[in-house]
Amino acid sequence: MEGSRSEVSAADESEEVTYTSVKFSQTPPPRAKAAQGKRAPHLWSAVLKGLAIGFGTLSISLAIALIWKMSDCHPHCPQQWVAYRGSCYSFSTAKKDWNSSQESCRAQGAHLLVISDTWEMDLFKRIQAECFWVGLRNSTGTGWIWEDGSMFSVKVLSNSPVQNCAVLMKDQFHASSCEVPTPWICEKLLR
Repeated sequence: MEGSRSEVSAADESEEVTYTSVKFSQTPPPRAKAAQGKRAPHLWSAVLKGLAIGFGTLSISLAIALIWKMSDCHPHCPQQWVAYRGSCYSFSTAKKDWNSSQESCRAQGAHLLVISDTWEMDLFKRIQAECFWVGLRNSTGTGWIWEDGSMFSVKVLSNSPVQNCAVLMKDQFHASSCEVPTPWICEKLLR
C-alpha cells in the first residue's frame, strides 16, 4: 500500500499549473467613440421624433374633428324614433282613426308604415302589439294597396266588406273600419 501512496504523491507533484494573464486596454469601447462622433445625427433623430409625435397628434385631432363634423351629416332618426335598415319608425301611443293617423305621419314628414320586403315583414310580425294602423287600404276593384301604391300580396283577415283599412295585430294584418281610433306606426327614410 505504501507503494501506491508514493505513486499518488509523485503524480500530484508532477502536475503543472498554468496561469494566463489578460490585459485590458484603457481605450473607450467602440460604442462610446461612435456616440462622440455622431452627436449631430442623435440630435436630428430627437428632432424628427418630436416632429413625428407632433404630426401624429395633429392628425388625430383632425380625424376627431372630421368625425365630429361627419356625425352632423350622418343619417339619423329623430328622438323617440327607431332606426332599422335605412328607415325610421315611430309608434304612437295616442289613438286616432286611419285618416287622422295618416295626417299625423305626414305632419312629421313620414307616412303610415309600408312594409316593402320580407325583412321588414319579419320585424313587424315579431312585434306582439295589440294593434297599429299601417299604410294599407282596400281599394275598390284593385284590392289591398300600400300607401306608396304597391300591391299587398299577403292575406288580410276580414269579417266585413266595410272594413277597408288595415291594422297590424299580433303578427297578422286585419281589416278594420277606418273610423276606429287606434295607435299607428309612422315610417320615414333616415335623414
